[in-house]
Amino acid sequence: MKKLLVLGEVLGDVFPELVKVGGAPYNVARHCQAFGLAPLLMTAVGQDALGERVLQEMTTAGLASTGVQSVQDAPTGVVQVHFSQAGHQFEILDHQAYDAMDAQWMLTTMQAYAPDVVYVGSLAMRHAPMQAAMQVCMQATSASVFCDINLRAPWYDANSLRCVLQAADMLKINHEELVEVTRVLGLPNSPDLNSLARQLLSVFALTEVYVTCADQGSFWLNAYGDGLRVPPMQLQTPFIDSVGAGDAYSAVLLRGLLAGWSRQTMLTRAAWFATAMCGVRGAVPEADSFYTDFV
Repeated sequence: MKKLLVLGEVLGDVFPELVKVGGAPYNVARHCQAFGLAPLLMTAVGQDALGERVLQEMTTAGLASTGVQSVQDAPTGVVQVHFSQAGHQFEILDHQAYDAMDAQWMLTTMQAYAPDVVYVGSLAMRHAPMQAAMQVCMQATSASVFCDINLRAPWYDANSLRCVLQAADMLKINHEELVEVTRVLGLPNSPDLNSLARQLLSVFALTEVYVTCADQGSFWLNAYGDGLRVPPMQLQTPFIDSVGAGDAYSAVLLRGLLAGWSRQTMLTRAAWFATAMCGVRGAVPEADSFYTDFV
């Protein structure tokens, strides 16, 4: 079986009524584990109650904890999730455990695991030390690098975006982030999302880009000029929230990449799963039975 390494943050998503373990990389790893991929999540937790809960939930889900570093001087990550008529907003704290992963430990862990594909979440690369550590790791592996852009103000700038995009082979991004990344990097603007995506393909020598467009579906482009679009899916249950829908989409893309699915199949199945997650509170379902139809 091809091997997937997921690099980035794990944290507690604090909702009005509960706390759920989350973070885009954790969500992606959790889904991929349910899909049978057995990914290695490379992250860090603090030596606190939330960190213990993270490790327990990973064990319950079948995720290996060998890629989780215990950090003494920083707490396990926390995010406050706020809801309004405009949707949801995230209040993300600084100086969290995932900001403090040891560079040598990261390199040793990655080399020992020898992944075929590495998923990199952009939030964990918000500070220079983690950017430098990630670059060393990427230079030491022959794996394909899948970058998932998650813009969380104020935790991104031109340097952090260039860092992850230069490391990436494949990019997943939503339509709003595509416009914002173009602006922050000072690239030529355009009302045409296709043109913006092709611009990123060219500037950063990417092999392919996946763009999600909310109720307008999603599309894919590659460096050879190929492209396709799939329509949005209809939610079959009451809408609860869209937290983690993008992570669900990425997880299916990774499943398809490792299994060799066609891009049409990948985009269609990714849209189906991401839409279904909008009927669940938070980014990961409470019961594994949710995955039955998708597996």
